[in-house]
Amino acid sequence: MNHILIIDDQKLIRSSLKVALEKEAYAVRLARSGTEGLGIVREHDVDLVLLDIMLPDLNGIDVLKKIKEIDPDIIVIMMTGYGTIESAVQAMKHDAFDYISKPFKAETITTILKFALETQRLKKEVRGFRDRNRTLYGTDKIIGQSEALHKILETVRKVSQIDSTTVLIQGESGTGKELVAKAIHYNSARCNGPFVEINCSAIPYTLLESELFGHEQGAFTDAKKTKKGLMEQANGGTLFLDEIGDMELGMQAKILNVLQERKFRRLGGDQMINTDARIIAATHHDLRDDVDKKKFRQDLFYRLDVIHIYLPPLRERKEDIIPLTKYFIHEFNQSFNKTVRGVSQDAINLLTHYAWPGNVREVRNTIERIMIIDTPEIIQSRHLPVEITAWQPLSVKTERREEGQEFMLPEQGMDFRAHTESIQRRLIREALQKTEGSKSRAAKLLNLDRFALRYLMNKLHIT
Repeated sequence: MNHILIIDDQKLIRSSLKVALEKEAYAVRLARSGTEGLGIVREHDVDLVLLDIMLPDLNGIDVLKKIKEIDPDIIVIMMTGYGTIESAVQAMKHDAFDYISKPFKAETITTILKFALETQRLKKEVRGFRDRNRTLYGTDKIIGQSEALHKILETVRKVSQIDSTTVLIQGESGTGKELVAKAIHYNSARCNGPFVEINCSAIPYTLLESELFGHEQGAFTDAKKTKKGLMEQANGGTLFLDEIGDMELGMQAKILNVLQERKFRRLGGDQMINTDARIIAATHHDLRDDVDKKKFRQDLFYRLDVIHIYLPPLRERKEDIIPLTKYFIHEFNQSFNKTVRGVSQDAINLLTHYAWPGNVREVRNTIERIMIIDTPEIIQSRHLPVEITAWQPLSVKTERREEGQEFMLPEQGMDFRAHTESIQRRLIREALQKTEGSKSRAAKLLNLDRFALRYLMNKLHIT
């Protein structure tokens, strides 16, 4: 039930409005003065106020301002007599929803009230949806404790403060590129705008142009009516171009033109349409390598690559595997109403040594499958799928024997991180020497992609 407050010094108006509104199932309170009305607003739930501009103690506009200070969500409709229309218009500038001139019919008031309250309901619904998205896609939902992930989160927070710069996210499938894109959007000033996404590899070129830019009626055989494209729908928000590395060269040229001009035409249209959509692109490709091979436009690459975020595969950030596992256990405990308490040490050992080719998505699917099929109190190694339990990495000793350099762990122990970084540094420098400084060729020698090599070079301070 909606709660209505009527503030008017005329008893007849108060009583007649009360009768009319109670017939519509509203809960109605009455006040004879601005001071009395403000007291009711402070002490009771009020959804809407019918406020007379001319009150015996306070100016109606001053009462409006104080109501909005108490609760900005309260709807205020001004009631004004002859000669006070100018004051009513002034009230609109202070966030009054509407004003109505006296005398008025009860049906007029009830119609305005229904429209105002429905507007308020929709606003609250949108705000709740936006707040849920902020919760779902906050930076705290990017789970992990590795140094690489901390740097990514720092970049995401900084980029979110600037809401127009293009962003290019690179990483293998399943590393969380979409999650990072949504975190940027929902933590930026564009969070009130739409987040529109499209997978460029999933739609043929002939359809992709229509999907992105829309079309006019009759533009092609099946264009029976005008359709807004995703670029237009994303206005004021973010357009996420997933797997842009698979986009055809002709379409790349059109995207480049939009980034340069900030305007476009619908398919079959003549009118230029302005756009204020932020572009975030993602790919599993090494776009620099694609540029060298003439598979991706160099000018578009530099337009997109203003801010570059590289998401390392999970096998390169083992520290994040167990935090992710525990996060997904908590998530599915809530979803499936289960009470899994954790993971045994033998299962932890297997999880952290597995290569996770499907990355974060594979971790999530693995935990979901276990918690659907089994109901363990603690996840044991026997609950893990065979691809994890059967996978065994080569031992350090075996690897060294293959290289003709047997390695034995010293009795006094060693600094594992420093030693492995030293080996990585030596191998990368050797690869760069053999390829005369070519990062692409060095990455191939090391069976890495170019971005993984660049990440390691930065981490190990190799120039």
